[in-house]
Amino acid sequence: MWTLTTDYTDDPRALRHCSCDYDDANASLLKYRFRLLDDDGGVYYEGMSDDDSSQEAFAPLDDFGEGYAGCVTIEYFRQGQWEPL
Repeated sequence: MWTLTTDYTDDPRALRHCSCDYDDANASLLKYRFRLLDDDGGVYYEGMSDDDSSQEAFAPLDDFGEGYAGCVTIEYFRQGQWEPL
């Protein structure tokens, strides 16, 4: 489960994007910060996810990445720094 929290592209529709199973009632389960980057390393979006290490941690990129916004990398904030998954 994931949701976008910050949009650096100025697309007013972006912040309404989340996984199909996201519900405000479950927002407390989202403990992991992520960001989506384009192929030049530019940050397009930041968000929160309930997973940062399994295959499901790629879900924001799979759902909202290259086909929609041109993002090709997802990074998670771990131990004070951004790490690519």
